[in-house]
Amino acid sequence: MNCLNCGAPMQLRLNQQHFYCEYCESRYFPEQNEEGLRILDESSEIPCPVCKIDLVYGYIGETQLNYCNNCRGMLFDQDSFFDLIGFLRKVAPHPPVEPPPVDLSELKRRLRCPTCNKTMSTHLYGGPGNLVVDNCSSCLHLWLDHKEFTRIIQAPGRDKVDRESDQDQKRD
Repeated sequence: MNCLNCGAPMQLRLNQQHFYCEYCESRYFPEQNEEGLRILDESSEIPCPVCKIDLVYGYIGETQLNYCNNCRGMLFDQDSFFDLIGFLRKVAPHPPVEPPPVDLSELKRRLRCPTCNKTMSTHLYGGPGNLVVDNCSSCLHLWLDHKEFTRIIQAPGRDKVDRESDQDQKRD
């Protein structure tokens, strides 16, 4: 990426989620997309398990992940994924949305782990959202297809706080 201010090449500061220009000291922080993801558009040199093109670095909050600019899937470290989901479901600003029924035909898909090349397990996600996920038990990576992350965050459940209902009850 080149600096928007002076045109010089910018350096990715991955742990700080921005690009930095050593010449004019400008910083560029990518905007969030509709799923709350900041896409850094810098290759992670990990191939997408679906498209086979290089994934790029991205962040949701402080959680780093790998993102495919083509199919828009996301590769997470499992531990950070579950922590992130737990937090985001509790603070989601919108009321729960009933997810569509699970597509059982997705259980037939077989993806190769992009880091160890072993076949990933394809199974029903044990949490909310009615979806099928792929995970690697060796690398502890979890693959979500486009919009599956949003389905998990928005799905109803005991851990999901309906802010509008909460406010209505407080008024009564």
